Amino acid sequence: MSSATRAFRPALHAPETAVSEVGSASLTDLIRMMAESIADAQVALDRSAAELVAELAQTRVPVVPSITETIGADGSISYATAKPQMVSLLELGVRPTFYQFSQATLEVSMDMKLVEQLDERGQRRQGSLGLFADTASVRFERKLQRDVQVRSKITATLVPVPAPLRLDIPRRTVGTPE
Repeated sequence: MSSATRAFRPALHAPETAVSEVGSASLTDLIRMMAESIADAQVALDRSAAELVAELAQTRVPVVPSITETIGADGSISYATAKPQMVSLLELGVRPTFYQFSQATLEVSMDMKLVEQLDERGQRRQGSLGLFADTASVRFERKLQRDVQVRSKITATLVPVPAPLRLDIPRRTVGTPE
């Protein structure tokens, strides 16, 4: 592997980044953010595999294409090797594994509220009902050291998938070694 290869990508939000916690959010926004997060992670997986394909194509190693074994009349064995050829790891058939998310689960303990948007006169706007997730009450119960079952869980399942069709190049051998 080249020294330019990155084992880990930089964080999208560095731990030292100043943040402001939001007590509640639209359930629609939470689901959308989860979907966008999974899409961002899938893009990172795809880019990683593409970078590895390029690295495998550029990494060249010497390969001896043939070895001739000769058995003499006296039973002795001698070997003659053909001149080594430089080939890429990709040409040798080394392929990266491609992955995709097949399932993602996000479990968070929260209160759900039905909320409505009001106009400047305090009247409900038409079509403004929405479902909101609120963690403030769960956090408050925890601060009071009440027995609150709060569990958060994120699960993602990755499965290997076939490499792109164009990456599997048909091979044929012609001629015979001399």
